[in-house]
Amino acid sequence: MLCVLSACKNSRSLQEPTRLAAPYSWTALWAVAPLVNESGTSAVDTIRITDCLTEELQQVQGINTIPVTRTLTVMNKLRMRAVTTPQDAQTLMDTLGVNGLIVGTVTAWDPYSPPTLGLALQLFTHDDRLISPRTDSLPDQSTTTSRAGPNAAAQAAGIFDASDHTTLESLAIFATGRTHPASVYGADIYLMKMDLYTKFVAHQLLEGLLFNEQQRLAAMTDY
Repeated sequence: MLCVLSACKNSRSLQEPTRLAAPYSWTALWAVAPLVNESGTSAVDTIRITDCLTEELQQVQGINTIPVTRTLTVMNKLRMRAVTTPQDAQTLMDTLGVNGLIVGTVTAWDPYSPPTLGLALQLFTHDDRLISPRTDSLPDQSTTTSRAGPNAAAQAAGIFDASDHTTLESLAIFATGRTHPASVYGADIYLMKMDLYTKFVAHQLLEGLLFNEQQRLAAMTDY
């Protein structure tokens, strides 16, 4: 009986975590290019951070992702060390068969308590594949440029220092519904493991990226 009561008590304390959603009426397929290290320290594992970013992106409603290993394999075949130009982005998107590609850099990295992580992300898209039915009916001049190649559709950047109280407030909101109710650490668990902190930062920047993409699509529709 005590076990049943305990289980009921824990179930009542469960909360739904905040979720992100893509601004599309269908499911898009995105990839994340390996991040480039511009943090000033060589200790950064950019592939691990890219993996965390991809895992968090997969949690977004309306977006599916491909594994980072597949992206790396294709880049190796293309002899592409990094995505440095819009042409690189278009080539990689075409070869992978994806609708969108996130390219980014690590701008700050310090895993020691309190951790710091900075990322700068840029979203490239094939707009002719992302156009909604309403936008598709617009005159040709509204999409001529985008169909010629990929657009840097949206950007998001930020440095998240865990000693900053604004960052800690955002972390507390993110951790709600993502930690075990009986855990003595609570949201602090995200400060103890850099992979978890990376997922928090990824979530924050993806939220900004998706918001900017939504605003861009709305502006195209209203044009």
